[in-house]
Amino acid sequence: MNQNYWLERLLSDPRDFIDSFYKQGKYYQKIRNLDKNNKKRNKPRTYFVFTLDEEDAKRNATFSTFEFGIKEHMITRGYLNKLASFLPMSMIKERLHKLAGVVIEENVFIAPDVIIDPVLRGWTRFHKGCSIGWGAKFFNHLFEDNGRIVIGYIEVGEEASLGGFVAVSPGVTIGKKANIGAEVKIAPGVTIGDHAKIGAGAFIMPFLTIGEEAEVAMGSVVIESVPPRTKVQGNPAKVVDENIRNRKPKLDLIINPNMEKENKMI
Repeated sequence: MNQNYWLERLLSDPRDFIDSFYKQGKYYQKIRNLDKNNKKRNKPRTYFVFTLDEEDAKRNATFSTFEFGIKEHMITRGYLNKLASFLPMSMIKERLHKLAGVVIEENVFIAPDVIIDPVLRGWTRFHKGCSIGWGAKFFNHLFEDNGRIVIGYIEVGEEASLGGFVAVSPGVTIGKKANIGAEVKIAPGVTIGDHAKIGAGAFIMPFLTIGEEAEVAMGSVVIESVPPRTKVQGNPAKVVDENIRNRKPKLDLIINPNMEKENKMI
């Protein structure tokens, strides 16, 4: 074996090298293999669904989570994220989140009391200029009935805005300049397109797509994918308007709707 192999690993990916010294759960190893193979795909998957062994499926979620991840590092990352959640946005707060495995680009704003899943390092990504509201929650893994686990990446696009107490599940992709209102719940595997708007209190069911520039009205429950530039409303959400991109008021009407009439009277 090459004697310099450990040094190459340390220099190429220091966090992975350090992780290798901790006991890894069998499910974590399985996930790492899935992720490694996934990166070789032309179009990588954003989420995976698999089932715990029958014995582990009968145990509680806390124990399964320990088996699922790296025990010591999972706790450490959890404390780092929790400490960061008490702080206003600053270099220290950003650094703590990064040490806990969150990928953060420049000019990102993260409000206090934000909860970020610590189990899978590097699976939550905040892109340039996005804004995360107070009390938002990001979960990279969820346990379902009968031992099923959904795991996935979370991507928040450039200049996207998330309101307070938004809940984001595994495999969710939020496009650039999307606007997500307060207390929105986004189920696993959802894709929200660029410039889309989701009203406060809305709920988006699993594995759906909200198209570019689409709108979901406040309090709506979305059970079907929404086409681009379409507005939906209600429970269940129904189409109420289409081609909304072209419906923009003229600037002069906003300034003074009676401007032309007043000029004629002079």
